Amino acid sequence: MTGDPYEDYPEDQKSGDDEWKGEEILKIATDLKDMGNAAFKKQDFKLGIKKYEKALRYLHEYPAPLDNDPADLFPKLSALKISVYSNCALLQNKINQFPEALESATKALEVEGISDKDKAKAYFRRAQARIGKRNDEEALKDLNEAIKYAPGDAAIVKELEGAKKRAAARKEKEKKVYKNAFNFD
Repeated sequence: MTGDPYEDYPEDQKSGDDEWKGEEILKIATDLKDMGNAAFKKQDFKLGIKKYEKALRYLHEYPAPLDNDPADLFPKLSALKISVYSNCALLQNKINQFPEALESATKALEVEGISDKDKAKAYFRRAQARIGKRNDEEALKDLNEAIKYAPGDAAIVKELEGAKKRAAARKEKEKKVYKNAFNFD
């Protein structure tokens, strides 16, 4: 039990054939996101990730708007999904779960209606995951995307400079290795 009133799996929360209402999903997933944020503030990254992943399980129960939904409901659900995926990527990066962070950030980018600000954040977090996986070339692509959506952002600029330096150093090293490989004396 992780100290919240919601079942780990949404199907266990509902009795019988009850259908989920979008408002219920929004409330539960928002509560779980807030709990994830609280865990993050206490530096309990693993618990934070658990709360975010649980929020996402509930959000997945409501994949598309219904005709009688209020017009702002689905955009709110989508914004929440983006935020939770992005937060998840942040915490996964903090505990070196780079493949998972890469996937979370990518999923945030795939949600329809993502804002430029959220795109910048997701590309940045995906780049950090790629850097964690020692893939500066791919990280550079993401950082160049991130800076398009958040021009002049100090954290992105700093990460971009670091990745460029490491990529250049690696190229230099490879050149030397290849050069030495063909010295037949």
